[in-house]
Amino acid sequence: MRLLLISVLLAGAVLVQAQDFEGGIYFGATMYSGDLSPKILPRYTRFAEPAGGIVLRYRDRGVLGLRGSLTYGNLRGDDARSAYPQRKLAFQTKLLEAAVVGEWYLIPDNFLGDSPLITPYLFMGVGVFHFNPEAQYESGYVELQPLGTEGQGLKNYERPYSRTQVAIPFGAGLRLLLGKRGFLSLEASARKIFTDYLDDVTGAVLDYNRIYEEKGEMAARLSRPDITPEEAAYISNLYRRGGDWFDAYGSIGVSYTYRLSR
Repeated sequence: MRLLLISVLLAGAVLVQAQDFEGGIYFGATMYSGDLSPKILPRYTRFAEPAGGIVLRYRDRGVLGLRGSLTYGNLRGDDARSAYPQRKLAFQTKLLEAAVVGEWYLIPDNFLGDSPLITPYLFMGVGVFHFNPEAQYESGYVELQPLGTEGQGLKNYERPYSRTQVAIPFGAGLRLLLGKRGFLSLEASARKIFTDYLDDVTGAVLDYNRIYEEKGEMAARLSRPDITPEEAAYISNLYRRGGDWFDAYGSIGVSYTYRLSR
């Protein structure tokens, strides 16, 4: 029993010595994908927006790690620079994301606990993000969710959507050793999300006159900015603004972390 206890204590001591805690900062760019984005992948860079945040990482000296992050950035889309300029839809939103991901390093530290100079890694986890799409109306920007531009809240229409949603972040990166305790990580990632309202645009079939009468002129004009209320009397009131696929967003960036534990 005493031998077992000593063995457990020694194993715990070795484990503590073999664990790394890191803290640092992140800078990068976020990009939106949805109903208002281009259909040609290289053109997505037109909508790149700055982002930054903080990073906290726990890692053993093997191939596994756990990372928490808090990121703040922007997302935007605009028909004027995407696939359907005639719709005249556009949006922008602030984005706040908290995420926890598991990391798998393809090259472990050596038996002395020393990190390799360059380590590729993969990661996946879960996150929560908050967004609030806005669009320009006359001389300023207005929040779209309270307006119900797709009839949200009316009978036979969807309920108002939540502006806080769950995301599944995943991606890959390269980790570079800087000195004895510093690390620079370059990575690209995407987010699987479960809403089509990131841009306030879905594939729902809408009735312009009903939105105008029950939600107001601002909601109707932002729902379908390619026509005026007067023109609606001479064309079909039914229309679709987007497709049926969920939206998504991604990021590319660099983080610097410093080993906090000895």
